[in-house]
Amino acid sequence: MKPARAVILALFLVAMNLGAGPRLVLGDEPIKPTPSSSESNPAAPAPGHSVHGEAFNDGPRKSARILPGMGKIHFPATTSKPEAQAFIDQGVGQLHSFYYYEAERSFRQAAKIDADCATAYWGMAMSNSFNLKRARGFLAEARKRAGKASRREVLYLDALESGVKESGTEKSRRQGWLSGLETIVHEFPDDLDARAWMVMVAWQNSADGIGSRQALDMVLDTVLQAEPMHPGAHHYRIHLQDGVKPDRALKSAALYARSALGIAHAWHMPGHTYTALKRYADAAYQQEGSARVDHAAMYADRTMPFEIHNYAHNNQWLCTTYSHLGRARDAIAVARNLVEEPRDPSKNGPNDGGSAQRSGRIRWAEVLSRYELWDELLEADRTGALDWSSIPVEQVQKALALGQAHAARNDAAGLAKQIDRIKELATGELKGSLKKGEKPASFEGASSATRSALAELEGLRALAAGDIGAAFDQFAKAPFMRKEALARAHIKARNYGLAESVARAAVSQGENQVPPLAALVEILHAAGKEKDAQASYRLLETTARWADKDLPVLRRVETLAAPWKRDKSWSNPSESVAGSTGSDEASINRIELSSLGPLLWSPFPAEPFQLVDTAGAPWKLEDQRGKCVLVLFFLGGKCPHCMQQLQLFSKEERALKSRNVVMVAISSDDLEAAKRLKNNQDGVAFTMPMLADPKLELFKKYQAYDDFEGQPLHGTFLIDPRGKVRYQRVSAEPFLDVEFIKSEAGRLNRLTATAK
Repeated sequence: MKPARAVILALFLVAMNLGAGPRLVLGDEPIKPTPSSSESNPAAPAPGHSVHGEAFNDGPRKSARILPGMGKIHFPATTSKPEAQAFIDQGVGQLHSFYYYEAERSFRQAAKIDADCATAYWGMAMSNSFNLKRARGFLAEARKRAGKASRREVLYLDALESGVKESGTEKSRRQGWLSGLETIVHEFPDDLDARAWMVMVAWQNSADGIGSRQALDMVLDTVLQAEPMHPGAHHYRIHLQDGVKPDRALKSAALYARSALGIAHAWHMPGHTYTALKRYADAAYQQEGSARVDHAAMYADRTMPFEIHNYAHNNQWLCTTYSHLGRARDAIAVARNLVEEPRDPSKNGPNDGGSAQRSGRIRWAEVLSRYELWDELLEADRTGALDWSSIPVEQVQKALALGQAHAARNDAAGLAKQIDRIKELATGELKGSLKKGEKPASFEGASSATRSALAELEGLRALAAGDIGAAFDQFAKAPFMRKEALARAHIKARNYGLAESVARAAVSQGENQVPPLAALVEILHAAGKEKDAQASYRLLETTARWADKDLPVLRRVETLAAPWKRDKSWSNPSESVAGSTGSDEASINRIELSSLGPLLWSPFPAEPFQLVDTAGAPWKLEDQRGKCVLVLFFLGGKCPHCMQQLQLFSKEERALKSRNVVMVAISSDDLEAAKRLKNNQDGVAFTMPMLADPKLELFKKYQAYDDFEGQPLHGTFLIDPRGKVRYQRVSAEPFLDVEFIKSEAGRLNRLTATAK
C-alpha cells in the first residue's frame, strides 16, 4: 500500500546553540617554542586542530565500526563505496535514536572512506542540529560536494540549511526545515525517514502547538506499515504520546528496544510509557536495559559517563523506579554509582545543579528516608559518601533528610540542629531584602521547598514533645511532606480516621508503589480494621514481589501478617505482578538483561606503559600504584598551548604532590627533542618526568589520536591509586584546569580509601 502524500503542518524546534565555551587564558607567557606549522604558515591549523576547519575540532575523532543493533535503516547516498553506504545507514539509524555523538562518528567514517560523499557531511550536520555553528560548518563541506549528489540528497541539504541558517528568525528557520521535509515527502513518497522526521519536528515544536496528534500518529502508521521495525517511528510515537495518551504508544514501547538493541536510548524511552501507566516493573526492565547497554558500550570504547547524552537522566529515573518497586538496595547502588562517577568542570562539576552527582545524592537520600534506613543515611553523611554540594537548594535537602533521621531516632538535639540549619539557609535566601545584621521576622519570602522542609521538621519536633495541635499546624505548611509519613504522624497522634484518609490518598497517588501500600497496611491494622488491612496486604504481596524483604517497613508488615498466614483459609499470593499486565508484547520473549552489560559503571584500567625519560631512567606506570597519576599527552615543543599547559602544571607540582598526585608528560616528539625541551636554555622548569612517543603508540592506546586525519591530539588523564582511569579529556586544545585536578584527586583518594 503506497503511503498518502500527506503534509503535516508543524514547525521545527532548533535547540539553543551549545557551541564550545570560552577557553582559559593565562597571564603568564609560555616559553618561546620552535615555530609551529601554523605560525610559519598561517593557513595551516594549530597542532591538534582539524585540517578541515573548526567544525571538525570537536566531536568524535576515533574511527567508527559497524555495530550491532543500531536500527534497520537504508538511506541511499551517492557513493561507489559500499562500506561508506553502510556507515551512512548506521548513522541515520543512530540519528533516529538521538545517539548523536556516535552518529557523527559513523558519518565521519563514511567521509573518510568516500571524501566526495555529500551525504556524509550532511549527516555530521544532522548530528549537530542543536549546535548551529558546527552544523553550518559541516553543511558548507556538504555543499561543496553537492554537484555529484542525487536530487533527493540535495533536497535534504536544502532542508537542513533552511533549518540552521544564520539569517531570519528562529521561527522562520523552523518553518524552512519543515518545508524542506515536506518537499522530500512530496517528491519521494517512499522515503520513510523524511516522514518519520516530520513527526519528530511536530513533537519537538509542541511548545508552539503540536496540531493533531492523531494525524501525526497516522503518518507514523504509514512508516510502520512499510517497515514494522523502523526505530524512528517507534521512538517518535513514544515522545508524541508521552504525558498525553501513553497507552497509544504501548506497541511501540514493546518494540522500540528490539528495533535498536544496541542503543541505550531505545531501551530508556519505553520506560516513559510504562511509568505513565504505573507499570513500574516494565519501566524498570527498560531502564535497567538502558543502563546496561550504556555501560557495555562505555567500557568497550573507554568513554566517561559525562560524555553520554541523557546518562544521568536515565539512571536517576531507574533509581526512582526501583524505589517504587521496593528494590531499595538496587536503587541505592545506582544512586551511589552516580555520586561516585567521574566529573568534568564543564559538564558536571561538584556544584552543578544538573549534574549526575546531584541526581545521585538526591535519589540516594530519598530512598534511605523513604525506607527508614536512618542509620545508613547518617553514616553516609558522616563518612562524606553522600558528598553533598554547597548549593543552597541541596543543603536544604540535606538538612531535611538528616532532620527526619534524627526525629526517627528520638534525637532532639540532632533534630534541632537541622532546624537551625534550614533557618540559616532560609535567611540566606532572604538576604537581599534584609538590612545588614537583621534577622527575618518570618520566612514567608523563602522558597516553597525551604519553607516546607522547615515546617515538616518543626512539626516532627512538636509531635515528639506531645504538642499535637502545633505539630499538625506545621504539617499543614509542609506540602512536600510524604503522604505516608504524614499518615504515620496521625497514627502517633491517634487520629485514626485522618491517618487512614491520608494513607489511602497516598496509595491512590502512588499507585503500584510499595511504600504507601505498606504504610496503609500498618495504619489499617493500628486502626483496628483487620479485614481491610488483610485486603491491602494482599495487594502488597504482588506489588512487593521483587522488594527487599529486610527493609524496616516490610519487616513490620510481615510481623503483622504472620498470624493471618497461619489461618488455614489463607492462600498463596497471585502470580500476577502489579505494574506489568503480561498481556501485551512488553513481556513476551524478553532478553536476559545481564547479557547486555553491567548494571553499574566502573572505571576502566589504564593502559600499561614503560618508557625511558629524558634523564635515561625507566618510567613505568605500574610503579605508581597507590598514587594518583596525571598523564599529559602533549604535541611536542612546537605547540605553544602545550608549553602553557606544562608550565601551569609544573608550578602546581607541590600542591598536586600533597594530594598524592604524580605527573608525567608524554611528547609526540622523539627523545632527543624531548631532552632539549626538558633541559631548555630559557630557564623554564618542567618538573614532571618527560617521556617520548614519536611513533604515537601510546597516543593511540589512550585514544589521544585522530583516526580520521592521522594526527595526535592533546590528552589529559587522571588515573586513581588502583590504576583505573577516572578522568579523561582529549581535544584540539590542552586541558588547563589545575584546580579541578586538585579537587578530583582529593575525591579519588577518598573513594579508593573507603573501597578497601
